[in-house]
Amino acid sequence: MRKVNKELADLQEKFRVFYNENLGEKFAGLETIRVKHLRFFWKWLFIFGFISIAFIYFCVIGVIPSSFFDHDISAWIIFLYLAVVFMVLHEPFADYKAETKNMTMDKILNFFGNFTYHGGRCTPSEDIDKSVLFGYYDKQTGDDFFTGKYKDVKIQVSEERLTRRVKTKNGYRDALVFGGIIIVLEMNKKFLGQTIVRKDWGIFNFLMMAPSCRIGQQSVKMSRVQLEDSVFEKQFEVFSTDQIEARYLLTTAFMERILEVKRRFHGKKIRLSFFGSKLMIAMETSQDMFETTSLFTTTARYGRMREVVNQFYAIFSTIDVLKLNQHLGL
Repeated sequence: MRKVNKELADLQEKFRVFYNENLGEKFAGLETIRVKHLRFFWKWLFIFGFISIAFIYFCVIGVIPSSFFDHDISAWIIFLYLAVVFMVLHEPFADYKAETKNMTMDKILNFFGNFTYHGGRCTPSEDIDKSVLFGYYDKQTGDDFFTGKYKDVKIQVSEERLTRRVKTKNGYRDALVFGGIIIVLEMNKKFLGQTIVRKDWGIFNFLMMAPSCRIGQQSVKMSRVQLEDSVFEKQFEVFSTDQIEARYLLTTAFMERILEVKRRFHGKKIRLSFFGSKLMIAMETSQDMFETTSLFTTTARYGRMREVVNQFYAIFSTIDVLKLNQHLGL
């Protein structure tokens, strides 16, 4: 752990120099944009607050009769009003976030390697489906997305949500299937079969169904893989179409690296899939990642940038931890 902290401290020091030389002026220039959006937010918050107070006052003095609430149309009016309030007040946050990331994210990523940033894009649905890591979903929403190379390894990182439409007694809602970071790494070999690693269900493992995947044009049923590492076995369940290849991939050293990656993401749920020539790592998190600015915080403050560097370090160090840039018989 001491080594990891030293690595991160050195990285933070180098990035601070990079920030002062390449990004300081850009972030200073964002303050005018931030103030503009913040004024928009406070103006409309005041307007909606005045309308809401006036509505409550008129209800209390009887100008708006209590019978108003007996009609279904009144519920729709209130719902639409609240929807408008949310959309209008959310707009300055979304616009400011998009503007700042489009202006600065490419330069931040250049510190780590040759990367390109695209806001709003998602992992190709073909890769999502082939990975067999996620349940049924019918909607995919992207936030941050970047691709490039780190130490000669092709890497794609996306922050996204997968949801499915479910029926409730009051209508429909979007149920969360996955929310977090998806990392897709191009391996230096093509796998003969497919192997996936999931979170262990403990005493409920007997309920975990062995998944199926497509190898070529055929649908193949995976089988559970028994591994030697007892620590890993307690945390994960492994399924594969090729028992020999799965054990070849998931050596004791490799499993230790996976556990280290999990620790670097503060113990969040992690799942992996080896398919084709790719390794997909999916980590669930409720944290909004890669946020370099805040509408309520001056851009002169460096604290949020420090946290973003920590997040990038956790992601890119997976390649170092898993040693994917080396031909080690992964």
